[in-house]
Amino acid sequence: MIKDVIDKLRIYLFPPVTRRDALEIAAKKMAQADVALICHGRKPPRFHIYNEPAEPCWWIQAPWGDGRSEYALRSSRLILVGRKTGLVHYDGSANDEG
Repeated sequence: MIKDVIDKLRIYLFPPVTRRDALEIAAKKMAQADVALICHGRKPPRFHIYNEPAEPCWWIQAPWGDGRSEYALRSSRLILVGRKTGLVHYDGSANDEG
């Protein structure tokens, strides 16, 4: 009973990070406002990262932004934004090449 009250209070004081919030956090991380981002609610089966965070996350596909062609054969860029804290837990390769 006390745990339920504490959980409700925590959600009231610190509401979960919405999909829109996660996309804004990822865009700020990239320092680009007008990029195409794809946000997944759960881990897509083709993404393979090591040390996946314990916190539930938004899985955001983003362009690398390194000046190379977006059509180059390479792994996708992945940004993981925590649903509870809004922290960027991972920004790197999705290991989905091949």
